[in-house]
Amino acid sequence: MNSRPEISVLMANHNGSRHLGDAITSLQIQTFPSWELVLVDDASKDRSVALATRAARDDQRIRVIAQSVNCGPAAARNRAIDAARGRWLAVFDSDDIMRPERLSRLHARAAADGAQIVADNLLLFSDDRRTARPFLRGNAARHPRWIGLAEFVDSNSLYARQPDLGYLKPFLDGDLLHRSGVRYDERLRIGEDYDFLARLLTSGRKLLLEPAPLYLYRRHPASTSYRLRPEHIRALMEAHNRFLAGAYLLGGDELRALGRRERSLRSMLLFDDVISLLKAGRYWRAAGMILTAPQIWPLLMRPLRARVVPRIGRRTPDAQQLAAATGR
Repeated sequence: MNSRPEISVLMANHNGSRHLGDAITSLQIQTFPSWELVLVDDASKDRSVALATRAARDDQRIRVIAQSVNCGPAAARNRAIDAARGRWLAVFDSDDIMRPERLSRLHARAAADGAQIVADNLLLFSDDRRTARPFLRGNAARHPRWIGLAEFVDSNSLYARQPDLGYLKPFLDGDLLHRSGVRYDERLRIGEDYDFLARLLTSGRKLLLEPAPLYLYRRHPASTSYRLRPEHIRALMEAHNRFLAGAYLLGGDELRALGRRERSLRSMLLFDDVISLLKAGRYWRAAGMILTAPQIWPLLMRPLRARVVPRIGRRTPDAQQLAAATGR
């Protein structure tokens, strides 16, 4: 593998052997031929390294970097960035899948519109592949559009009008990334994707959204996005403060969006305090906090809604589309 690949696909993996084969296979059938996979294994205890090494032995476009100490997904992605040789960089998680045309379409979209940061819509699918739905729907999923920092930050706040755009997996101009010096914050174990993209979107940069759901995002109980603990929220608040300290020339819309996000993080901490009091049987104290903090009332209703709204147990049209895309 002597020639420089056009696209470096960056994959961080930790104990992902169950789905790793599907992820690699979906990359190998891409219609865009000039790519490499930089797979950084973050001290897995399962068969991940063996599976990845065997794949690399059969396909010279795959490189495996095995870390002996678990440092978290942000550190693994940073190591992949530093090792990447491609003109473009594409973030890809080891439990997800790409449509065969994904790299080709994102590369063409970036070239046609002069974009340095592109992200496509997601197709969220259940682990059993019976249910699937697009992440962005309605007007947000009809036409390509540019997204600036204020809209991106607002999507990451509680009660946002659109889904959290921090879940999107970016396709990046490698030169932009290296010039900017932006890297993943290795102090974060959750929310590192949002923080990384937010810092890239400073200085007036914008993200071009491709509305087609080319990235298939697996939802399962082991997903890190399901586990948000108080220490995670505090780490997000600390990262938020570091962002404010390091960002310059922010406009009024951006500052207001950042203020709303800070208030939403504080609400999440308050909500966790209420839940802790309820678990400890301190009901009157919890009730007092609830009465004085109406901003957390919708959060308290979420568990009830989850029980009342029935789960979809049949194949949806989007799940049928998923089966067609993955051959299952």
